[in-house]
Amino acid sequence: MTALATRHTASPAPLKGVRVLTLALNLPGPAAVMRLRDMGAQCTKLEPIAPASMSTADPMGVYKPSAYEEMHRGLKVMQADLKSERGQAALHKQLAKTDVLLTSFRPSALVKLGLAWRELHQRFPTLCVVSIVGAPGERAEEAGHDLTYQADSGLLNGLEMPASLYADMGGSLFTTEAVLQALLLRQRPGRSQGKGVFHQVALSDASTYLALPRAWGLTLPSGDVGGAHADRKSVV
Repeated sequence: MTALATRHTASPAPLKGVRVLTLALNLPGPAAVMRLRDMGAQCTKLEPIAPASMSTADPMGVYKPSAYEEMHRGLKVMQADLKSERGQAALHKQLAKTDVLLTSFRPSALVKLGLAWRELHQRFPTLCVVSIVGAPGERAEEAGHDLTYQADSGLLNGLEMPASLYADMGGSLFTTEAVLQALLLRQRPGRSQGKGVFHQVALSDASTYLALPRAWGLTLPSGDVGGAHADRKSVV
């Protein structure tokens, strides 16, 4: 049985009844939603309106349709222009029945679309928001890609392409974890019980985390996992 087939076998659904709305395009957000769906969440995606010649405006659906289809299986996919009144109405109709919103816009774009956390929290106090950015803090406005963050964290090896998009996929796992954290915090007894929670996930942080074994020296040529342990055994 392949790994892909194994992932779709019957398993507990801890997120059954949880409603997720995603606006995230490309890879990290959809990959995270794929996992949330497998945990039983009811997932809906609101995409930009696609050009007449295409079925989706998500770049992944254009250059790798098979990956897009795998990540969006079982999702309800809608389209709307969030810069229009009609699109905003469609968005807010969905938000009114959503537990967790996923975004992958820069902070300035969220403000322009009326999706800044303070504004959303006032209008939808029980809504949790997970915002995916490239890097934390002021760098959240910078354009960046998976290779950018892998290079920053020392995961790239010369001019060779990496075996996977580690920052994007690691970011998807960080996003899934952030959703679980937000839902748990919303349930925690106390003054803020039932209130929505905001989390920001940075792809650069995910890449840095995946690179920790190298930062610790474990995978360097002089490290135990990098071959030095075998060399020491041969000397002994």
